[in-house]
Amino acid sequence: MPTTPRGARARLFLLGALFLGCAFVLSHRLFTYQFLEHDRFQRLASEGHRETIRIVPRRGALLAVGGHPLAVSVGMDAVQIVGKEVGNPQRTADALATTLQMPAAEILTKIDPRSDRPTIVKQRLTSALADQVAALNLRGVSLIQLPTRHYPEGSLAAQVLGFVGDEHKGLTGLELYFEDELAGRPGTLDTELDTGGQEIILGRRVLTPPKQGSDVVLTLDRFVQRTAERQLAEAVQQNKAIGGMILVMEPATGAILGMASWPTYTLSDAIEFVPQEQHLYKAVPVTNQYEPGSVMKVITMAAGLERGAVSPATTVNDRGIAQFGPTTIRNWDLRANGIISMTEVLARSSNIGAQYVADRIGRDEFYRAFSAFGFGQPTGVELPGEVPGTLRTPATADWAPVDLATNSFGQGIAVTPLQMLAAVAAIGNDGLLMRPTLVREFVSEGRVQRPEPHTVRRVIAPETARTLREMMTAVMEQPALEPHRIAGYRVAGKTGTADFPTNLGYTSGKTFASVTALLPADRPRLAILIRLDAPEKIYGGVVAAPILKRLGQELLAYYRIPPAPSGHSDGR
Repeated sequence: MPTTPRGARARLFLLGALFLGCAFVLSHRLFTYQFLEHDRFQRLASEGHRETIRIVPRRGALLAVGGHPLAVSVGMDAVQIVGKEVGNPQRTADALATTLQMPAAEILTKIDPRSDRPTIVKQRLTSALADQVAALNLRGVSLIQLPTRHYPEGSLAAQVLGFVGDEHKGLTGLELYFEDELAGRPGTLDTELDTGGQEIILGRRVLTPPKQGSDVVLTLDRFVQRTAERQLAEAVQQNKAIGGMILVMEPATGAILGMASWPTYTLSDAIEFVPQEQHLYKAVPVTNQYEPGSVMKVITMAAGLERGAVSPATTVNDRGIAQFGPTTIRNWDLRANGIISMTEVLARSSNIGAQYVADRIGRDEFYRAFSAFGFGQPTGVELPGEVPGTLRTPATADWAPVDLATNSFGQGIAVTPLQMLAAVAAIGNDGLLMRPTLVREFVSEGRVQRPEPHTVRRVIAPETARTLREMMTAVMEQPALEPHRIAGYRVAGKTGTADFPTNLGYTSGKTFASVTALLPADRPRLAILIRLDAPEKIYGGVVAAPILKRLGQELLAYYRIPPAPSGHSDGR
């Protein structure tokens, strides 16, 4: 049937409407793509042809005095797999298992055929092993260099240094405390790619350089640290102790020259965090508190001398016993010393004499003095986890009058070993309390930043400090300690024996046996604290004083401090 003009017009109208609709849709899409979503598609196009590569900065080193490396980062080869590029996962796993000496099943779990992200199979390869992996020429398998922490001095000062995890971030010790300074800041490389994903040689490249990590030069001296660790290990073994520590500090600056603790752990390039051993990772001299016992008597005496409550010649009638309500206080040896001077109170380590001094000072001034020496507050040393210790005062709800007596001879008060040493070091620094520090300087991109020694406050007058050092020298020169004197040198010190406290009282037969010392006594260059935990022979004068003699002889020789005429040293 011939088409009527009317039908032809209808079909023409429909065809025109179809073309018009298509044109409208096309125009709308073009408008959308080119104007409304222009930025989005431009970004997608740019991302498809550009890649941002993260540049990992070098982690700063931890160095001992003199720049000797203790912890440094070195690049070592690691094997990585891109699962999507692997041709035959089982064959690849078998080949790597033989070379890397790993179970093939373990490697197979790291191969995801759907993933284009690289997965690390094994790190810290030797150069020979890396060459063997490269010789396999396996699809999807490649070698990359990853930073690894290396310890040139072995496990020296392990608890102080700490270690890093798989992501090369600090987990313990100085590695954790100075994470921001050591880690630096990553950089980026923005580069242009072709359609095959390869970098265009003449393409646009934008480099944002990384900020390399700062090196931290510590106050630790390799010789002092190694000597302290050796002496401590021998002493723990000889005295059948369960642990101990040796701390060495410079009184004038607060610089920590050595900080040894036992038990400890082994540092290695491949160290891994083991939850069951985390108690070994702590820097115990700042994280654990203890009752110091009789070494605290020097602080009580310092407060008494400074406030004029007593003088070295002041006497007390030590009857060997004092009653405070239901509590009876006795001397450590259960003896009565009779009429003795304040110097003899220290030499004989009289508990009755110490509580007499505290009573003469008065409770408010007594606790004001203890707070001034830094007890009950962190020292501020650069180590994580430092505790403030426990100092109860009359303002504390559970304080009782008997606490004034017991605190005077180091019971009922808890301190960290570093707090105790810092307080004694203030006596050696003519009354100036210094903040303990482990940092000598920071070195960043050629610039050196050297923190100044920080004076916390004056705790006693210089005259008081010198008088007290003379009294402490008399302690170390008493006949009972004569075998442990250092020939040619005067040493100011005080021994201490403190029972292990428990919820039910004190554990008989288990003690912290300790000694603190300043040497030479006249102008101290070194402040030392030695403590053995639960030694077989429980007294500080018996087990800690011999260690002090051996350690002191080595350190005095190392620092070339000459003996003075008639056993006196000028400290120069």
